[in-house]
Amino acid sequence: MINFRYHMVSLAAVFLALAVGAVFGTTAANGVASDVLSDSVSAAHKANKQLRDTANELEEEASRKDDYINETAPALLSGTLTGRRIVVLTTPSGREHAGGVIEKIGLAGAAVTGPIDVREAFFNPKNSLDLLALTRTVPAGTLPATGDGVRTASALLATVLLTPDPSGVQTDDRRSVVLSAYARAQYLTVPERLDGPADAAVLVTGAAYVEEDSAERNAAIATMAAQFGGTGRTVVAGTGAAEGSVIEAVRGDDALAARISTVDGVAGVQGQVVTALALVERIVADRVGRYGTAAGADALTPRRW
Repeated sequence: MINFRYHMVSLAAVFLALAVGAVFGTTAANGVASDVLSDSVSAAHKANKQLRDTANELEEEASRKDDYINETAPALLSGTLTGRRIVVLTTPSGREHAGGVIEKIGLAGAAVTGPIDVREAFFNPKNSLDLLALTRTVPAGTLPATGDGVRTASALLATVLLTPDPSGVQTDDRRSVVLSAYARAQYLTVPERLDGPADAAVLVTGAAYVEEDSAERNAAIATMAAQFGGTGRTVVAGTGAAEGSVIEAVRGDDALAARISTVDGVAGVQGQVVTALALVERIVADRVGRYGTAAGADALTPRRW
């Protein structure tokens, strides 16, 4: 006969069995989970190593590509701009790329004036009236009748840097006076040697402004490019054609695109070589082009002139 004590013992046995099963089940499950987790971590380490190896290979490949371009650049450019004078101007965001551009233009045999560093203050909309006032203190000649200080000052700079004078003397003196005035006012930083007038100008830029007054500052750079393009042969070299950039502004304006060559990717060796080739095309063949890989580009590089 089953009594109460028997029920208690049976229940205790059931609970003990459940407890033992739970312990062994959990241990087994933990063991399986641990194995799965270990396998996942190992796979993640292998994938990460593969990605690192791939990244290193791509970096090495890019470095070899740059080495190849640097080694072939002299043969490609040599003598193409012999006897020519080029003036190189930089905006604040393009300053670090100017050296590579100047080197490639030098390989082509040109005499380079620059870089002429156009400083932040020049593009600050708060300084428009001061730029106008400064223009009136130097031998300006015929300039646009406008209240836009950047436009007027850029027209003056383009005139003294690109426009030849029959006698040569007046232009040299005027160039020195104008550039010195803007340098003293902290709008430009100019090199000690100023050859000229130039056969063409290169404006080296970088990323567009994005901070306060960015629209006005970006428009000011485009205005400078337009004034140089309206005065003489001009190439604008930038890092890309993003919204607000001078490359976008020039390529998006039919009138500007018809007289100003643009090159994107100037931060790299390829873009710097293409900038020199665009100069050759602009001077020798009198052709205008849009080169690079960004929006609005027609080709990677100019066709043979």
